[in-house]
Amino acid sequence: MAAGVFLAGMLTGARAAEDAPARVILYTRDALTVRVTGARNSEILEELSRQSGADIRGQVREPNDVTADFDSVPLPEALARLLGEQNFALVYGKGGRLKAIRLLGGGSQPSTQVAGSPPSSAPSGPGWPPFPGSLSALIDRHPPVPVAGALADAIGSPSATLRQLIDLSLHHEDPAVRAEALRTGIGTLDGDPELRSAVIGGLETADSAFLTSLLRSAASERSEDIAAQVLRDTRFPEIRLKASSVLQRLRSGS
Repeated sequence: MAAGVFLAGMLTGARAAEDAPARVILYTRDALTVRVTGARNSEILEELSRQSGADIRGQVREPNDVTADFDSVPLPEALARLLGEQNFALVYGKGGRLKAIRLLGGGSQPSTQVAGSPPSSAPSGPGWPPFPGSLSALIDRHPPVPVAGALADAIGSPSATLRQLIDLSLHHEDPAVRAEALRTGIGTLDGDPELRSAVIGGLETADSAFLTSLLRSAASERSEDIAAQVLRDTRFPEIRLKASSVLQRLRSGS
């Protein structure tokens, strides 16, 4: 999983640091991103409830450990993957806000019931593209950006992909290269409205504790430097606010 407030918000599809297994559960725009290894399905539901504010009504019929890796999957499909054959119902309130998840009995085939009106940004029917799109897919299809100096030397090219910038921001031994990679990534984010919208949308539903844990797991002792640089370099208040909150948590050890 990528890290930094910039990285954590933008790159929920990126891989975790090699020495720390990824554990990401992120609910945004009625879609779920999950990257877990051996996590209890009931714990995933509890985290979904915490982020969405929805009540969990009923019990998981077969609590078990699951390993899952998917990005921005519409909630009904995501829950079907996590719960197997257990039936469930999604209850929506005014404005399309998820109010409750009712866990029902099982059957020979899983079924999903949706009560109320789901968010207008989620079209009805299977196979729709998640809005505003998978962050991972946005990263992968973004064209390489020009780089120079020590950063170009580290990459061995006058251009870099966003994933290369992430990796260098986290892992390169030279702090100057790490800082320039992160600065370039932030500049790319600031200049790309689609990517920036996806990041801010993700940050709106990810609380500071979640982002702090994500950053610590991926960047370890470099976490404070990354959060501080994001706070310093980005010009968008939504990202600055999260960066400031994460930095305070890192410095307080919370």
